[in-house]
Amino acid sequence: MKKLLFLTPQLPYPPISGGVIKSFKLVEFLSSEYQLTLACLLKSTTDENNLVTLEKVVSLDTVVTQSLNIARTPINFIKSCLATIPLTIYRNRSAEFKAKISAIADDYEMILVDHYLMSQYIPANYQGRVVVHQHNAEFVIWSRMAEQTAGLLKKCLLRFEAARIRRFEVAMCRQVDRVLAAPNDQAALAAYGVPIDKFVDTYHLGDEENLTLPALQFSQTGMNILFVGTLSWEANLDGLIWFLSDVWPQIKQACPEARFTIVGKLTEGLSQKLLALAPELNLPGFVDNLETVYQNHRVFVAPLRFGSGIKVKVVNGLYRGMPTVTTSVGAEGLKLTNGEHLCIADDGLAFADSVVSLLNNETLWQQLSEQSRTHMQQHFSWRVVFDNVQRSLLG
Repeated sequence: MKKLLFLTPQLPYPPISGGVIKSFKLVEFLSSEYQLTLACLLKSTTDENNLVTLEKVVSLDTVVTQSLNIARTPINFIKSCLATIPLTIYRNRSAEFKAKISAIADDYEMILVDHYLMSQYIPANYQGRVVVHQHNAEFVIWSRMAEQTAGLLKKCLLRFEAARIRRFEVAMCRQVDRVLAAPNDQAALAAYGVPIDKFVDTYHLGDEENLTLPALQFSQTGMNILFVGTLSWEANLDGLIWFLSDVWPQIKQACPEARFTIVGKLTEGLSQKLLALAPELNLPGFVDNLETVYQNHRVFVAPLRFGSGIKVKVVNGLYRGMPTVTTSVGAEGLKLTNGEHLCIADDGLAFADSVVSLLNNETLWQQLSEQSRTHMQQHFSWRVVFDNVQRSLLG
């Protein structure tokens, strides 16, 4: 059995958010195919306990870890400029961890770099095969964030960082053997000179068990709208605030009985901020079993204005047959057709109109529920992801 080193910037457990779900699924699969060493940074106070659980769930040959928690501060931004590297790379840089990887790298025939942040740990003289898994084209996220930012200084800083990340990502992709990336991210990177033959398709997917559950019924749902997401992620928070400010008032005017539920771990401060925009919000916090909320909500929303790659929350909603309204950013990479698989709207009025239509039109609701589920079942499975990972590793 070949030996594979898997480098990832955070412990891939528990799998409760998009990026961690993908990393965990890769570790789970690869541990059955290779002698797998997991090398990761530990960034949470609970990581040590979670690592013990992970080692019971998957078969790992060895584990290499390093505790690291470098904050996003002005001082660290200046330090990253002096080091001529993006801030995100600086925040994931550890001399101790680099020494650990350098000491063992030659024992492995292959290295899978899970996220561009970890490419800095590939030894310069490493002779084996290197594959990078691009969770996103990261520079696209920063560029889009800059577009949505009003303040001139912050906009300029975001554009500066986006350019630094882009240069880093493009150089990295040119140097490695293969790059696993979603089709939309491939296009973004290829536009800046990454050879298209470097790429192998991959997708961020969710819980395929949702495809096996009985179909949802319009008559069993209420006039309820659902959002699910990691609320510490800037793109989710930005989208929610936009939705509550520009979309929700229009929905309430058309459907006074409508209710909006936000599922995700909340701080007290964030709860107060959201309730100030809409006092009637339902905020249950983190929900372990989403089926309990899917069952009685009629419309799923993902109001994302920036981001990159494939959005797992959208995937899970479509797997479950939840009629979904999202933006072009939320729908990208999934080969979806507006009005056939879901509704896509980028301005507040169109977004609100789509939600109101699905709340009231059972025929449209039924069509989207069935067609989205069929589309996802036919085109987006973990089996395809794993086959492509194997192809990238084996050449």
